[in-house]
Amino acid sequence: MKNAYILVDNRPAPVSPSRFLTEHGLAIFFEADNKKWLVDTGASGAFLENATLLGLDIAQVDCLILSHNHNDHTGGLEHFFKHNKTASVYLSEWIKKSSCYSIKEGTPKDIGIDREWLRTYENRFVYHPKQNVFLTKNVALLGDIPSIYPLPMGNTTLGLQYDGKHIPDPFDHELALLVHTPCGEVILSSCTHKGILNTLEAARVFAGKPPSFFIGGLHLKDDLESEEQLATLSDFLKKGYPKLHIYTGHCTGDASFGILEEQMPYQVTLFYSGYKFGQFCQQIM
Repeated sequence: MKNAYILVDNRPAPVSPSRFLTEHGLAIFFEADNKKWLVDTGASGAFLENATLLGLDIAQVDCLILSHNHNDHTGGLEHFFKHNKTASVYLSEWIKKSSCYSIKEGTPKDIGIDREWLRTYENRFVYHPKQNVFLTKNVALLGDIPSIYPLPMGNTTLGLQYDGKHIPDPFDHELALLVHTPCGEVILSSCTHKGILNTLEAARVFAGKPPSFFIGGLHLKDDLESEEQLATLSDFLKKGYPKLHIYTGHCTGDASFGILEEQMPYQVTLFYSGYKFGQFCQQIM
């Protein structure tokens, strides 16, 4: 695994002015097994502009993984398809028969993928079943993430319409990646609606050992997660995964990150648009 970047995120680089666009969305690029990978497209074409600034050609991406059915991760699909004519696009088979909505503002609001692109580019999509399997020698797609531990409180305003029924979203449509490297297993989980503990457990069982690195949002909302809950989570992570380093951003609130950083010094890092995994990637190439 090498040349890993956060193409777009909510947060700007901690330098002023930052040349990279930001938005409420996430897109991650990396290379592994002689392939170029993209995880999500953010909410617009911002990921594409930032990729160009980083000297990355989206037309050369071999595999796009859509982590879940929310438009802040799939909204850039139109721009992706305009520039990339060959990549396979992996997404959960749940998305065929379900749509996602938010009730944060009182009435249901569709926040799912633009289904026009599913029809227009039907031959590009690969619907992944509820399984954990290797796509290449060192890159696995995790589609079977358990719900052993409580899911983030931020999920309480999110619903799923499935088979004509409205239900709380169980996030069975969420996918994560596991990348095997000489220095440990790396998880990429864009929003982690299933919760970091459940995602880590899926990776641990599949790989046969605990992951060493985690990259992605944690869906920890400052107004919903209490300091006590975050302290409990931190304690569990320290004891269960003492060597884990977490790189997070996007849907991890500022206050929530501050508590994690206080509870887990030297184990958490905040990423941002344009973030390059420098020494980290050199370690695990």
